[in-house]
Amino acid sequence: MSSHSQSLVALEALVRQILGDRASEWLVKPSKLLDGMTPAELAATPEDRQVVLQDLRRAAIPLRVTVPVRSP
Repeated sequence: MSSHSQSLVALEALVRQILGDRASEWLVKPSKLLDGMTPAELAATPEDRQVVLQDLRRAAIPLRVTVPVRSP
């Protein structure tokens, strides 16, 4: 197994820990934060994997939408 393949396997294991059943979908879905690339495509080098991990952390934290309260 090549080092790239091993890295993808390790990345997928980490993604599964964080996203569970959504991991496979997340790895192949183009990301706006990754300039339209998929996390699996971008994770070829250690530096790029760090970018993917940043996107993963963003995906793991749900956005909270606050609605301003209007005064009558």
